[in-house]
Amino acid sequence: RHHGETKIDNLVLLCSRHHRLIHRSEWKVRIAQDGLPEFTAPTYLDPAGEPRRNTMHLRT
Repeated sequence: RHHGETKIDNLVLLCSRHHRLIHRSEWKVRIAQDGLPEFTAPTYLDPAGEPRRNTMHLRT
């Protein structure tokens, strides 16, 4: 939809609710240098635009 490439290295697995949220709101998602997705909230939620990660399932 936003003209990004469709390839394995550029995919993020999301539930349907969060998939729609990314496409229908100002949230942004990108793949960081380490290959993990980062999410950026709209400026009204986070004026600094700090990327966020889901760290729940990261290996320690």
